[in-house]
Amino acid sequence: MTSALAGTTVPEPTGSSGRRRHTARWLAGLVVVALVALAVVVATRPSSQAASVDSPLVGHPVPPIFARSFGGRLVSLAADRGDVVVVNFFASWCPPCAAEEPNLARFAFAAKEQGLPVKMVSVDIDDSTAGARRFLTQWGVSWPTLPDHSGRFASEFGVGSPPMTFFVDRSGTVVAAFAGPMSYGQLASTVAAARRA
Repeated sequence: MTSALAGTTVPEPTGSSGRRRHTARWLAGLVVVALVALAVVVATRPSSQAASVDSPLVGHPVPPIFARSFGGRLVSLAADRGDVVVVNFFASWCPPCAAEEPNLARFAFAAKEQGLPVKMVSVDIDDSTAGARRFLTQWGVSWPTLPDHSGRFASEFGVGSPPMTFFVDRSGTVVAAFAGPMSYGQLASTVAAARRA
């Protein structure tokens, strides 16, 4: 007597071996996701300090900046002669810029409290007005910040990607340039050196 099931494939019973394979696939998937997430964090994590760069501007007069800030204030670097000026280029979408901003705010507050002859100017590059305004509000930026949506100032200063910071002495000469997020200590020591220049 022939069986009615002849020629058909009977599925394997789902037992402990099937459950083990299913669990192994899930674990492998989770490991891959965790490794990808770790790679993204490592790749986008800002360094703890900025690096001094050999800008061709160092030792030369600062390029002129004459523009209206987001707050409507007219800003002129030429009008700041006699003060050390910190010119910081940033963008709201830039993680290292967000890491740097608390140090800039802390330094600006300390300089004001100590009555130091230091001015700060930030320049927003390659960004939207709405994004920049949110960023400034989030970090409580109190110093003048200029939009540079045309890229003119970034081009004149040789800024490829933010953050980048330039230090100008009291005579209007660029004395230092840094790429990456500035630490509070770097800001304080570089401004002190610029005041002595």
